[in-house]
Amino acid sequence: MAGHEDKPARVGDVMSRQVFTVSPTDTAQSVARLMAEAGVGALPVEAPGVGTILGIVTDRDILTSVVAKGLSSSTAVFEFMTVSAECCEEGDSLLLAAQKMHDLQIRRLVVVDEKRHAAGIIALADIARVNPELGGLILDGMNRPAAEPAQLEGVSS
Repeated sequence: MAGHEDKPARVGDVMSRQVFTVSPTDTAQSVARLMAEAGVGALPVEAPGVGTILGIVTDRDILTSVVAKGLSSSTAVFEFMTVSAECCEEGDSLLLAAQKMHDLQIRRLVVVDEKRHAAGIIALADIARVNPELGGLILDGMNRPAAEPAQLEGVSS
């Protein structure tokens, strides 16, 4: 990033700002269709009329909780979503976001604004694109015990 060499990268610098959200009453089929059309693997679930984040639904949630269990495609999101999505803010450092992904063994964080509304998504791939070393450390940590903060300290963000 030209002109930012002296400044650590922030979540807002690399996150995807085009964010689609769904309601807890949307169906598995409508969510899967939206994911396919938008080319995304996760969608934040918002409280209708309020906009605050209630959770997240991933393509894996649909596979393991709906398809694999033989549930109807009309199953409502609230029946299989991951409650309380992990979030970060645009001003957070990439290192902080990476540490959270590593420790929680997740690949995406919902980026929220000051009102806790979805402002975007940051994925492991976004971090790896601008900092391959940091992205690699997150991947290395998947399915392992949480890292001590010192394990990621030497990595520049």
